[in-house]
Amino acid sequence: MGEEIPNEERMIEQSEVIELLRTRGIDDPEVKEFVLKWTTQQETLATEAGTARASITFNISRSELYLAVGDKDGALQALEDARVQAHQEGEIELYNQIMIKMDEVEEK
Repeated sequence: MGEEIPNEERMIEQSEVIELLRTRGIDDPEVKEFVLKWTTQQETLATEAGTARASITFNISRSELYLAVGDKDGALQALEDARVQAHQEGEIELYNQIMIKMDEVEEK
């Protein structure tokens, strides 16, 4: 059957999610559930951190999931969300990284 869905009780690594998306696709019900669990874990971590930077990096990570399934528009939207927040929070270094990443996505 290919990739096994990892145990849900531990922290899920983004690389695992991307690999499952690439090998089994988002239409696989187990993969969808796994993506939702990863998202929930990451949202919780960002909330617990309580910083704008954590929220911004979460949106950057989300963009990478969209790219794994070939959803360029979804990736750009997640990056735009991160870009706007980085600008509002004065996170210039992150803002510049996001702009570079957006240019790379648009070139694909």
